[in-house]
Amino acid sequence: MTDEPKGAIALEHGDVLTDRSAEVARIWVTDGAGASVWINAGVLGDAEVFGYLMADTVRHAARAYASNYGMTEDEALQAIVAGLSAQLREQATEITTIQDGSLN
Repeated sequence: MTDEPKGAIALEHGDVLTDRSAEVARIWVTDGAGASVWINAGVLGDAEVFGYLMADTVRHAARAYASNYGMTEDEALQAIVAGLSAQLREQATEITTIQDGSLN
């Protein structure tokens, strides 16, 4: 039995997580209601390293979208980068922060 909410990504077929593993980010979307994002900034003390992690995440996402939707990894990567770039350029939108800093 898990305490994870319905819709959580199963971890049992992934890498072995140890006592040296730490969750850095968790992202949920609610249909029609936007995203909920949690970041534990204390895990990676350097924001630039967080950027490297996000770049790696985007590459993995491209592979996942390619295999799930029958496109090439490059097509998926270009679509993700286009969406990311458009959102980063549009910084006039407001985000609400519930808790500053890390989760712990």
